[in-house]
Amino acid sequence: MNCRNCGDPLDSRRAELGYDYCLKEECQRRYMKRVRLAAIGVNKAADYFTKAEELLPPPGPSSIGTPPEPDDAEPDDAEPLATRHPEKVKPRAVKSTLEKLREREAQLEVALDASYQRFCRAEITATEMDRERSELIRAFNQVVKGENIRYRSMLREGPTR
Repeated sequence: MNCRNCGDPLDSRRAELGYDYCLKEECQRRYMKRVRLAAIGVNKAADYFTKAEELLPPPGPSSIGTPPEPDDAEPDDAEPLATRHPEKVKPRAVKSTLEKLREREAQLEVALDASYQRFCRAEITATEMDRERSELIRAFNQVVKGENIRYRSMLREGPTR
């Protein structure tokens, strides 16, 4: 059997393994498929590596209408890896737990201030203001508990011990 790229005789052991190209660098570059790996961080352990296609859906046509690159593209036609421009992905505006809780904390402060202002205008009594304050704080604490965070003290300002 001969190499499908250069035509040189192929080692019989490679042919038994199912390869139809030789070990020359140019033949390897042309026919070898690269494996994309993904590292999965594991708490208190070494990272776990797996094939990227096991985690991600297969690449399809991009949203801007360019066709996907063929797997068996000629290396001469492709740009070197260092000069390729990855598709720009818009970062998601995902807020962290602390940011979400800070926003809720600011809403709580506004609501508490509104309750106090109503008390100052004599619209409610001191007892009613205290009841509203307790309800607002209880509702905020339920949100904090719902976030399943270990230390609620992260919301406190100032140094922690």
